Amino acid sequence: MKRIKILLITTTGLDKKEGISTVLLDYFSRFDHNRFDIDIVASNTSDSELLRELEDAHIKAQMLPKRKKNIKQYVLALKRLFKEKKYDALYIHGSSAIMSIELMIAKMSGCRVRIVHSHNTICDHKNIDKLLRPLFYNLYTDAFACGTEAGKWLYGNHPFTIISNGRDIQKYQFDIRTRQRIRSDMGVSDNDLLIGHVGNFNAQKNQPFLVNIFKEVLKIKSDAKLYLMGSGGTLDSVKRLSEELGISEKIIFTGSISNVPDMLQAMDVMVLPSLHEGLPLVVVEWQMAGVPCLVSDKVTKECAYTNFVKYKSLSDSYQSWANEIIHLSECNRRHNSDLAIKLASENGFDLSQNAVKLEQFFIKQCSDSKNLKMN
Repeated sequence: MKRIKILLITTTGLDKKEGISTVLLDYFSRFDHNRFDIDIVASNTSDSELLRELEDAHIKAQMLPKRKKNIKQYVLALKRLFKEKKYDALYIHGSSAIMSIELMIAKMSGCRVRIVHSHNTICDHKNIDKLLRPLFYNLYTDAFACGTEAGKWLYGNHPFTIISNGRDIQKYQFDIRTRQRIRSDMGVSDNDLLIGHVGNFNAQKNQPFLVNIFKEVLKIKSDAKLYLMGSGGTLDSVKRLSEELGISEKIIFTGSISNVPDMLQAMDVMVLPSLHEGLPLVVVEWQMAGVPCLVSDKVTKECAYTNFVKYKSLSDSYQSWANEIIHLSECNRRHNSDLAIKLASENGFDLSQNAVKLEQFFIKQCSDSKNLKMN
């Protein structure tokens, strides 16, 4: 049986492991690799650990010039790659019509299945995005989105299919022994209030707002600690802010970590004050772990498949946010986690179920496209 050849592209790159790269790794590592050849576009700045994980999952990195730094060389290299590999499908992830670049190359190369996946509700280059929209709508064959709002943003009135960012739900189930072990390793007591946040350090995630909230939390509960999990360009400025506010000794910057599911067991409240989001995978995970979530009203309501998520306006005071965090910290974690895992499966967030559906989709679409070639 001839293998189906798929090329994966994420316009955010593979410089670090983040939401889109995690989704791709999780889904395509579950594909039948006797039936598929799966490649992913990478560059020389890609995270070496992420590339190793992709390789272990039988996803081969194809090294191309960096898209944002050298678009001409990137286009030429991508053309050569399509000519050499003759892919059956392109599966590209991003948030703007600038993906027309890759779609056009794929179409001109004879790739009949061209799938776009929208992950956000905004993009950086709005003028170029607007200019390319008419072309964009005529280049893809299938439109996916992580949620309704992300789909409406990129596709407008055009049809699209929601592919939820599924998770390995059992990995996040609350376990009291794990909670006790992690908190013991951290050197914190049962009474300490641990507030968590997971996200890349950038303007969108709005970590400075969270640091200011935390200063107000400490006025109410002095034994609180804030764990900021992630890395990124604004990390140093957030550290400086914590020092200027005199609370740096109470904030733990973990950097990028691989044990997020375990860390969630130890947390009491998770906070996401983002300026905008498509459908944040982290909030899906937090609910599975039974952790109360406080998120900004700029975050899509679709991620709240339980009532453990509280939305709050960014125009509200830091003190008001702090009071809400204290209020949310009292809950039954075991009950919350068990209920959230049940609801996650019912609401399409079960990774295993979704991976099977996605695999069958590629088999059908690529088989149909081969039939078209023979006719």
